[in-house]
Amino acid sequence: MKKTITQKTLYPDEVENLRTRVIGKEVEVSYEIEVNEPQNQETGPEEIKGTKEWLDKYFPVVQASELSLDDEILKHEPETERQKDFKERMIKAIKSGLQDFRAPIMDPSLDEDGNICYEAGMMPAVGRSAAWWYGNAQKFLPEKESRLGLTKERIAFLALFMKELIEECGYTITDAWKAVCDQSKDLGHYRDSKNPKYEFEPTGSRKVGRWNDLGNTYKITENEAARFSSFGGYFFNDGNGRPLAAVSWNYPYSNHSFGLGWTVLSV
Repeated sequence: MKKTITQKTLYPDEVENLRTRVIGKEVEVSYEIEVNEPQNQETGPEEIKGTKEWLDKYFPVVQASELSLDDEILKHEPETERQKDFKERMIKAIKSGLQDFRAPIMDPSLDEDGNICYEAGMMPAVGRSAAWWYGNAQKFLPEKESRLGLTKERIAFLALFMKELIEECGYTITDAWKAVCDQSKDLGHYRDSKNPKYEFEPTGSRKVGRWNDLGNTYKITENEAARFSSFGGYFFNDGNGRPLAAVSWNYPYSNHSFGLGWTVLSV
């Protein structure tokens, strides 16, 4: 015996084009209604590569031209051979002439097309040679004269970073020299750092002042005549084994499993 059931459904006034359709033993009801798309409050304006906003966020200006032989940090008397070596390199860089430039706030990655990009939370772009970085850095943002950073510019960057540690992070001059030249475990990702991963951390990790990824990977720079150097250390080095100021030669055509290029831009 069949029972008859009356079922009522109410639809709001905003409903338009109400339609019903019998499909087998079921009834499909469809209609149109205007809705407001939800707004993502965490997403700001679209970031466009190369705009001033993008440049200031990802490649802030390094005021290397402001370094001088009379700078307060150069009054520091080196306490170790590493400090002595870095001070000599700093003096040589200043005497050679330094111009302001823009430096990346994090390590580079590669997008799905194999192009250099800068985005937090990605795999650092290790595994390529200095020669590859030399050529591809110039393709990154040619309108801003992108290129592989010079070794003397990396020295200037670290000198100014020491000043940031002193002025913004509460370091003494002595402690800043030790942190950059002798033991960098508190500035980057090393195996003796706090909470080491023993593998590459994602880009944009361990922020100190304006900068991320100061450890974790070697930074490849250009000397002159297409010769290259590697600065700092990678995640399996100790902070006192390869501090940020540690520098060594880099063969141009050997893929670097633990290093990547340090790309800079014009101001």
